[in-house]
Amino acid sequence: MKKVTLLITFISFWMGALALHAQDMDIPPGSVMRMTNCSIVGDRLNFSEILERARALEFDENAPNIVFFRRPIYASPEYHQNYDFQIAQYYSSFNEMRERRSASGNNAYGRLSISCGPGYVATNVIINQDDLEDQSLMTTRRCTFMNGGDRRSAFNRLRQASDNIAADSGNTTMAQMWIPSLGGPMNQSFDFVFALVGTNGEELMQRMDLFREGYRPFRTNSGGAFSCDRSSLWSTNRVYQADQ
Repeated sequence: MKKVTLLITFISFWMGALALHAQDMDIPPGSVMRMTNCSIVGDRLNFSEILERARALEFDENAPNIVFFRRPIYASPEYHQNYDFQIAQYYSSFNEMRERRSASGNNAYGRLSISCGPGYVATNVIINQDDLEDQSLMTTRRCTFMNGGDRRSAFNRLRQASDNIAADSGNTTMAQMWIPSLGGPMNQSFDFVFALVGTNGEELMQRMDLFREGYRPFRTNSGGAFSCDRSSLWSTNRVYQADQ
């Protein structure tokens, strides 16, 4: 009987180890996201009018796969002082970005009465997918690795949190890691940006209320792989999306 008990214990331990191993995933390659911060030129137009004009532009085969305009609601004072919104353009790969931008040039938004700064590029890794409405809310937080953490450990910890939140509350807010790739500050004080985008504004706010009420997504007290600063809040607006 003792041998049977020991065998069952060993099998249970072995299966548990396999389950833990299966949960630890390599970080996926992600898509390529080019961002630039912009200001509205003059005082004739507001953001809503700029957005309406952008959606009326003609996008050809050299356009990005997806374009979003992000308007800051609660961002840093420096951002509010210097910019009105951010343009995010999504491509499947760096080579696709090179080919399409070389063909289309850099004047796609010249008719919008805006002035934009230098572009910079991040790899956008989806932690969990969700459908998005044309207008929603998004939070961003700058995060730094700690306790020997790296991209893979951060991705897996965030994926575990998203799975637990969905199982406990049904909230499936999209979670992303933005990993700096090209341009931007060369001596940055963070390793990645953690972004949350609700299907709509209500879903994102429901997730924030879960944490306000004391919910914690982790089942153990193991040390964190990263530390993040407080969130910025954005209105994110789909301008264009190519037919898939």
